[in-house]
Formats: sequence, C-alpha cells, structure tokens
Amino acid sequence: MKLASFFAGIGGFDLGFQQAGIDPVFHCEKDKYCQKVLKRHWPEVPLHEDINTLKSTAIPKADVWAAGWPCQDLSNANAQREGISGRRSGLFYRFAELVREVKPNWIVLENVSGLLSSDEGTAFESVIDELEKIGYLGIWFSSNLLQSGIPHNRERVFIIGCYQSDCIYEFYSDGCELSGNNSSGKESGAWRENGPSFQEEFISDAPLLVQRRGGFGYTKARGYSPTIRAQTGRHQGGHTDRPILCGQKLDLGRVRDTNGVPRGLDGRRGRLIGNAVAPPLARFIGNRLAALEPIRQIAQTQNSKKDSHLKAVS
Repeated sequence: MKLASFFAGIGGFDLGFQQAGIDPVFHCEKDKYCQKVLKRHWPEVPLHEDINTLKSTAIPKADVWAAGWPCQDLSNANAQREGISGRRSGLFYRFAELVREVKPNWIVLENVSGLLSSDEGTAFESVIDELEKIGYLGIWFSSNLLQSGIPHNRERVFIIGCYQSDCIYEFYSDGCELSGNNSSGKESGAWRENGPSFQEEFISDAPLLVQRRGGFGYTKARGYSPTIRAQTGRHQGGHTDRPILCGQKLDLGRVRDTNGVPRGLDGRRGRLIGNAVAPPLARFIGNRLAALEPIRQIAQTQNSKKDSHLKAVS
C-alpha cells in the first residue's frame, strides 16, 4: 500500500505508516524546516509546499491519504478560536476538494480533541458531513498516547474513512487493544487491560518546572508528561517536552521519546515534535488498514461483477 501525506509536518504519520508496511509516496508541507526533515528521511518522495496551489493531477497514486490538518482554530488552548471555517483549520476544506477529485480508497484525519467542541459542537459534524457527501463511510475515535505505553498525556481525534465501502466498520474488530503487545497489560478472560509502563525517572515528588500559557510555573512530578502545548499571544512560541527538572534546559531528546519519535527525527524546536502525529498511533492505524485492504478489494471486485451483470441484463 502507498501513502500520500498532507500537512505532513516532520513525518509522524509517514513514520508510523511506514512501520506498518505502507510506503510514503507524496508529501505536502509548507514549513521550511519540516521540509528539510522530510527530505532528509524520505529524499525520493516528491514534496509540494502549499496545499492551496496543489493540483490533484500532481499527486501520485496512493491507497491512503493522511492529513493532520492545522488545529489552531479548533484547539481548546486558543481562547479566540475561529472554528472549522478559520483561516488555518479551514484548510480541511481544501483537502476535501482534492479528495473529491481523486477519491483515494482510504482517508485518515487527525486533529485535537477541541474539534469535538468547536463551533458549539458543530465543527466535527461539518467535517463528517463533508466526507459523507464525497462518498466516504467511516469511523472515528479519540485516543490518548498513554494507551500505546508512552508516558505522555496526548489526546487526539482520528477520523478514518473508506470510499464507498463499509469494510471500515471491521476496524473495531480487535479495537480493545490499541498498540499490540503491551508488557504492562493484564489478561482477564476476553478482556485485556492496557496501561503505560512508566519508567522510574518519571515518578518523583520533586517540584518540576512546567510550561503554562503565557509563562512557566511549578508543580509536583506526575507519572506521565502533561500535554505538549504551544505558548500563545506575544510570548515566545514552542513546546515543552514534559515537566522539566529545575535547572535543566529543554531536552529535545525527551521531546522525541515522549512523542514516540526516534532520535533520527529531530528538530531545532520542540514545537515541530509537539505538532507531529504520534507515530505509535499512526502505526496502529496503518496495521489495521493493511489488514482491511484485502477485504476492501474483495468487496470492490464483487460489486464490479454485480454492476456488470446488471448492465448485461438491462
């Protein structure tokens, strides 16, 4: 299977899907430094820098289109959020235009949990309605990176659709287990209890320096990292990796580890990693789509035979 990645960032979707055996064949990303990261790790993959100027004919054939589109106008951290029609988050509709023209077999979308509450709760419905008009059947789920065994509180909403096929509903057939084998899971009958395996260094009663909106403050250590956040207003932008021990500098190595990104995919700023789709969650989705693709193909073949028979009879 092949992947086309839109709003690609530093390649969180690409890395996770690649680990699931789905190869990236196209990138669309505007940030100049993110482009350098993408080119470093996927030098042969064509890259277009602006979705507003992208023509559908320039996109290589791909089974899956993935898009973690801008969240600024949807995020709960933005007191003045403009919603799904905002200048940045409204780029969803440009992506939808390209989807309408090409109609890839699978689409995977990611955004912050604020999508569910923005525009008085109608933003999410607007996204679903738009995809349904194009012809996609789908499912959605809210997932926290904690469920994959990484000590980071990072909740995101994923929307997965299949073009004119209800095989997507099989996605949940083994959905009780998000991340495959988890050493901390406990089996009990037909149920599996999954939980993160915390490293000892994350658990402490020492006061920690954490980033807050508009500044910094102290708190007690927790068993896992708080959600990575960007500063707003006139303050310097950027993300923290997790609570930072007093006197320590921002450690990009910790930023990567907490988000599930290996050391090879690094950035000069935590912002880039904070914005990235967490690869473990992308890998989980990629594995499920790879398992469902044969089912989709069989259904497509059967439908084609039915259509041919009806045309012959008429």
